[in-house]
Amino acid sequence: MPLVNVHMAEGRTPEAKKALMDAITDAMHTHIGAPRESVRVWIDEFPNTNFMAGGEVLRDKQERLARESASRDSDD
Repeated sequence: MPLVNVHMAEGRTPEAKKALMDAITDAMHTHIGAPRESVRVWIDEFPNTNFMAGGEVLRDKQERLARESASRDSDD
């Protein structure tokens, strides 16, 4: 019984999460031959303030990227 645990920041829609879990289930079936009914997939979500990469908290990165995008859009 394959077990797949996905860790990701909060913010995706239920539809997006279901699509992800469906795709993972399909991949496990296709690539390792696991019966679909035996595949278990679950998502653990965390706040964007509880993750850091490269010394930058995810919330800060998201805000910075939004500012940069808005700045580029206003330059056009």
